[in-house]
Amino acid sequence: MDRKTLLAVVISVVIIVAGLIIQPILFPPKAPVASATPTASPQTPTAQPATGSSTTQAAPAPAASSATGLVTSPVAAGAATAAAGVVAALPDSAPPASQSDTITRETDLYILTFSTKGGTLGSVKLKKFKNVDGSPVEMLLRPKADPTGELPFAISFGDYKAAQVDVPFVLHETTGDQSTYDFSRTFSSQTGIPFTLHKTYVFDKDEYLFEMRVTIENSVNDYPSLNFGGYSYTLTLGPQIGPHYQKLDGRNDYRNYAYWADSKRQDPRVGMGALKELDKRVAWTGIVGKYFTAIAVPDATQYHLVYDSRRLVEGFDRSNIDFERPTLASAKSTDTFRFYMGPMKKEILSLYNDSSKNQFQISGLHADEVVTSSALIGWLATLMKYVLDFFYLLIPNYGIAIILLTLLTKLVFLPLTFRSSESMAKMAALNPKMTEIRARLKDKPEKMNQEIAELYKREKVNPLSGCLPLLLQLPVFFALYNLLNSHFELRGALFIPGWIPDLSAPESVLNFPFTIPLVGWTALRVLPLLMVASQLLSSKFTQPSGAPQQGGAQAKLMMYALPIVFLFILYDMPSGLVLYWTVQNVLSTAQQMYINNLRKKKEAQSVQTPVYVKGSAKPGPKALEKTGK
Repeated sequence: MDRKTLLAVVISVVIIVAGLIIQPILFPPKAPVASATPTASPQTPTAQPATGSSTTQAAPAPAASSATGLVTSPVAAGAATAAAGVVAALPDSAPPASQSDTITRETDLYILTFSTKGGTLGSVKLKKFKNVDGSPVEMLLRPKADPTGELPFAISFGDYKAAQVDVPFVLHETTGDQSTYDFSRTFSSQTGIPFTLHKTYVFDKDEYLFEMRVTIENSVNDYPSLNFGGYSYTLTLGPQIGPHYQKLDGRNDYRNYAYWADSKRQDPRVGMGALKELDKRVAWTGIVGKYFTAIAVPDATQYHLVYDSRRLVEGFDRSNIDFERPTLASAKSTDTFRFYMGPMKKEILSLYNDSSKNQFQISGLHADEVVTSSALIGWLATLMKYVLDFFYLLIPNYGIAIILLTLLTKLVFLPLTFRSSESMAKMAALNPKMTEIRARLKDKPEKMNQEIAELYKREKVNPLSGCLPLLLQLPVFFALYNLLNSHFELRGALFIPGWIPDLSAPESVLNFPFTIPLVGWTALRVLPLLMVASQLLSSKFTQPSGAPQQGGAQAKLMMYALPIVFLFILYDMPSGLVLYWTVQNVLSTAQQMYINNLRKKKEAQSVQTPVYVKGSAKPGPKALEKTGK
């Protein structure tokens, strides 16, 4: 392949990669406005009718007016619902003064903190997964200064705009292998009929999935009037899931929504700052991070879902899911929700596809589909994941495992690399002849192309043979990119103490007290600079003989511009990915040096070997000495 074609291929690949990375950052997808026309949508495991969805871009509205026993906040966007001033907690059902406001309990996997105010679960910490400082990962995030008063797992009487219940509840608990925490409080409904609200949490000691039952019951066998625009109450999952992050840039960390319906994983497409309502029966829905996820599994009730990413507190990105419950039609109703809050690992999530493998006897949930992979190269990334984990078993350091995986891929493609190098060398040798043909026949393009084709045929050179091996390696590059940018086991994986403590995060040797304009860099990172240096070195050795003279400005562009482009692309990427790219450059340099040495020896041998014409006398030692042979 000639230099122009190779340059075009390389630049095209860079543009595609850069576009895929930069586009969702600069131009986040806007949630489409879907129609509200009802549609039939069978659902696994339970088939129910479904309607459409709608999306709005909304800003928080002023707070609704206060009501007895309820808390009011800017979350109530719009006019106060009918719940305000109508539903009130009865004083005689209040808990004793001796009851604590917060209660902390533990399972084998969780550290849980409940609040008796509203019967909410305010903190879920994962005991087996740590932050860089060694603290357990927090799965529920709230802004430090929160004027909205948003509570995780809160109940609102009415729709999602209604004020959240924030009165003290009475706690009754039973502990054991399966622990139950029941929060209850009695309220007066719209018509004055009293009812008791129970929020019952059920935790198994070694499950990342827990159950929450919302029970509304009336002691006089008359269903309480809880009808606020067609909804009785709203349960909220939010305002954000953990762990803590610096920023949501779509690469190093992100928060997306997903749900399972119609036997497939779907994306409601809600951009930051937007709100979308979905009236559709789902098997599960969740908030998806890079390594952790919160998944809600509602029962068969036809809930109206609201995905709310409007920012209510400056500097804090919300990711709410609201479940709006239709009106009640009985004196006692119990709605059962199940929540998974934990690592986004297929081997754990797939346990809920088989009822014999989980304590809640759930089957066919397909929660493992929350972990996305490319349809084209997902299998290749999975294969490389097994190889990477195998190397880790041999040497328990994922940094070394990445180096060994990079070395293995180089060895696998070594024959192709030899062919590509030989082809490029032959093409470089033909450059003078091709230049002469183009100059001589510049006014006769058809004749010029014909002579160039005859030259290729005569010299037995395929112009594509140098390019195809490179193209065959592209799927491997993209598979490694996906793997090293999202492999769960790299999270918190130490490579070099004091320098690269976490292969899933960018390394740094110096944090700036400021942000560099335009590029947004906040730290000095050595590994990306080493990557650029190694790529420049590799470019020098991979240039075919005579290529710089023939290539001119194009050769310089390839040699200097492309590494700089990759510097900006990979500067803030996880250090595991940059490590792979750096090692790949170093191995490419060593490999090309070896190939160049072989070629020089071969050329020297061909020069030293005399060529005899059949029938001629063999030259003696003196003749060879005179000719330098």
